Amino acid sequence: MRDVRTLFEAISGLKVNFTKSQVGELCLLLQNVTLQVDKEDIWIWNLEKSNAYTVRSAYNCHTTQLPVVVPVDMKMLWQKNVPLKVVVLAWRLFRNRLPTRDNLLRRNVLNSDSCLCDTGCGSSETVNHLLLHCSYFSTVWNCILRWIGFSTVAPLDVSDHFTQFCLGGGGPQVRFTILIVIWFATVWEIWKERNNRIFNAKD
Repeated sequence: MRDVRTLFEAISGLKVNFTKSQVGELCLLLQNVTLQVDKEDIWIWNLEKSNAYTVRSAYNCHTTQLPVVVPVDMKMLWQKNVPLKVVVLAWRLFRNRLPTRDNLLRRNVLNSDSCLCDTGCGSSETVNHLLLHCSYFSTVWNCILRWIGFSTVAPLDVSDHFTQFCLGGGGPQVRFTILIVIWFATVWEIWKERNNRIFNAKD
């Protein structure tokens, strides 16, 4: 379908009860879709060289995938103070399901020449690099840590960073709630800035 609105209308016409999280995840999946009105829609199945669907390839994909281990307590993610679309972004983030350039390379959407971070830092774009170790975006975290009075070294992994940032301060529940909202907001803004650079050529 060439129009996102048409797609949403088609989905809403189905006799299926979608949960808020499913709708939120769908919106995030479509957020980075670039529609090409001058090209005709075609079906492509990337698991076969012929691009044709086979039960065998689907079965092999399903049975050989390793289970996703998420080292974050998922109960910490579902916060009433955080918009659903931001929570779903974090949910996909901890499962490494965001369309970062390394993930797009694994799915054969990009080639290896197109995997560098858009900030010009010269490193490959992974979730951990983008949100924590990029020389451009890491300065955001440094400013926030100074603002809230933390002194720490960024962990290698985003899930460790989430735990360290939100639980490292100790103190009452209200402090935890404030820290988790700050973490969500920062991740959301970094992801939006990354997308603006790629899709809107805005800095």
